[in-house]
This record gives sequence, C-alpha cells and structure tokens, in this order.
Amino acid sequence: MASRELSSTRLTITSWVIYDMGSTLFFSGVVGLVFPLWVTDVMGGDDATVGYTLTASMLAVFFLSPVLGTLSDRFKRRMPFLLTLTIIGVISTFSIGTFQYSLSVALFCVAVSCVYLTGIFYNGLLADITTKNNVGFIGGIGVGMGYFGGILAVILGFLFLELKGHIFLFRTMAIFMLLLSVPLIIMGKYKLDDSFKLPVKKILLHTFLVTFRAISRTVDNKTWLWFLIARFWYLWAISAASFFAVLYGVNTVNLTEREVQLVLLVGIITGIPMGAVWGRVVDRVGPFLILRANVAMWVFLLALAAAIPILNLAKELWWAVGLMSGSALAGLYVSERPYVLSIAPKNKLGEYFGIFNMAGRLAAIAGPFSWGFISATLGLGQSAAIICLTVCALLAFIVLTLVKRPEKVV
Repeated sequence: MASRELSSTRLTITSWVIYDMGSTLFFSGVVGLVFPLWVTDVMGGDDATVGYTLTASMLAVFFLSPVLGTLSDRFKRRMPFLLTLTIIGVISTFSIGTFQYSLSVALFCVAVSCVYLTGIFYNGLLADITTKNNVGFIGGIGVGMGYFGGILAVILGFLFLELKGHIFLFRTMAIFMLLLSVPLIIMGKYKLDDSFKLPVKKILLHTFLVTFRAISRTVDNKTWLWFLIARFWYLWAISAASFFAVLYGVNTVNLTEREVQLVLLVGIITGIPMGAVWGRVVDRVGPFLILRANVAMWVFLLALAAAIPILNLAKELWWAVGLMSGSALAGLYVSERPYVLSIAPKNKLGEYFGIFNMAGRLAAIAGPFSWGFISATLGLGQSAAIICLTVCALLAFIVLTLVKRPEKVV
C-alpha cells in the first residue's frame, strides 16, 4: 500500500480546503468572466473563439484524464502530478495577453486543461486526510469554501477590471491561484519509487481496455445508461450556460459589465447555504427526486433567460436567473453523487464514477462548441444558442422520467 502523501492534521485539512478556492477562482474569474470579455471587447473575437477554445481544452482533458489517472495509480503518487499541473496552469494564466493573440488563446487552453486535470489528484487526496466517518463532512467543507474563491474572483473584477484592464486581472488572479495553492503544495510528500519502471504502452492499452469494458457493462444496466444520457444533456446545457452567462448578459440582455458581475456574485453567494439545504433534503427524501427537481429548475431558468430579450421582458429578471441558478447548481451537485452511490455496486464504485465523469466531460466538450457554432459560425445569435440549451435541458428531464428511482438511498 502506498504511503500517505498528506497527514490528517487540521493544518493539512485546511490547506486542502484552501486549494479548492484557487480552482474556483480560476473558473469563475478567468474562464467565466475575464477571458470572454477580453476576447470579445478587446481582441475582436466572438462566441466561436471562446467556445472552440473551451472545446479544445475539454478534448485534451477527456483524453488525458484516464491516462494520467492510471499513471498516478501506478506511481502510487498524486502530489507530483498536482504540483506540476498547478505550476503550468498558474504560469499559463499569468502569461495570457503577454504574447500575441493566438498564443494567448493557446495559453488559456493550456491553463483550462491543467486546472481541470488537477481535480483528478486533488479529489484523490481526500482519502489521505479523512476517515470513513468524516469524509463527507470534510468534502462538504471543501465545496462550501470553494465558493469563496468565486466571490474573490468577482471582487477582483469589481476592483480592477475597469481600472486596470483584463491583462492585469489575468496576472492578479494567477498570483492568487498560486498563493491559495502554496499551503497544500508545502504539506505534500513527493518521493517516487525509483525502482518502478513504467511500461507506457501497457498503461495506455490497459486504460483503453478498462474504459471499453466499463462502457460495455453500462449498456447492460438500463437505469444507469438512462441516467448517463440525461447527465450528458443537462450538463451540455449547464456547462455552456456557465461559460457564456457573462457574454449573454452583456451582449444580449444589455446589462453592464458591473451589473453582470453583481449577478454572478449573487448566484455564488446563494449557492453556499443552498448546498447545505439541498444536502439536508437529499438525506430526507433521497437524491433522485432532488436531481429531477433541479434539472426541471434549469429548464425553467434557461427558458426564462431566452425569453428576456426575445419577448422584451424586463432585464431585471436576469437577477432572478442568477439567484435561482446558484441554488439549482448547488442542488445538482449535492444530489448527483449520492444518486450514483445508491445504484452502484460497492465493488464497482471506481468504474461507475469513471463513466460518470466521462459523460460530464463529453458534455463539457459539446456545450461550448454548440454555443459558438450556433451563435457565431451559423450567425444565428446568442438567443438561438440559449434556446438550444433549453432544449438540451428539457431532453434531460424527459430522459430522467425513464430512470427508475433506486430502491436504496445512500
């Protein structure tokens, strides 16, 4: 058995929790706010530029994550991978806008891929710092504290976006990402087994075979298959909506950049207590009903977001969209994993969560691509793109009606 890379002291647990704030800051601030505005307002790009760049990033994540996960298992180490990817992600983020436009877009792509991939090793380290009696509690603290990284991102946007510009914000957020990562990096152990020889070809073949067998078994479990199909559709909608909410709010709903940042802040703040509230409800009534309820809420929110400009509704309704989306996103995250635990055999949890994550990554590829293709490449505009997302969420809800409620609730 591999030695622990982290101790289970309060200081180490705190450093693990703080690290997630840096990741959330990156996705809320760099991906969700600054980069889209920099591309469209400063560099003359459009939705296609943002969408296709995100698609390229997620394609890299899709193919690299099983390979890196297998390498990590063979080495019996996670911290060296976490350290390397974190440093590359921070440097890439800091360098956006320093070089020519095309290279800066490529650096953004690298940063997104690296920060996504750190999640593989970050989540795995939870086993080092917890026991079976407190793993849920500490994991929940990590999720809740992660939202404060999003709040920090919005505050930095308020302070510096108009005053200092986008490139200054890229660098500032990169510095904060590094600062929030340092405690965990210092706490980790990095010694590798020098006697271990790595058969790269065998690892790649093993990864492919394991994935293929898991997919084959998925087809035989209809309840599991329908859930994965539904997850693909609703995450298609939610991933694209999250990435393009700022641009849609500014360009189509006609809000100011400051108003959009305020709405984003409201959504993030709402998600903090609602995560705990939804968690309590899941414990009482089970995850399946809460999952369906939150997917239905996303259908409503996306339809409302589409209706605001099309029907010339009051743009103040965007505040309702932001407020409710924070709750709906928290409810979705809180209910998904318990649902998987309720239907997965205990000896196949790793396999089930591997396919679970694969469906999410495929959706994260399709979502941004579809938005950029519909809005910019086809020239149909952002309203058509968000109508497409509404249809995706509706399809997910319909598919969920075909999923049987599990007999046991975890």
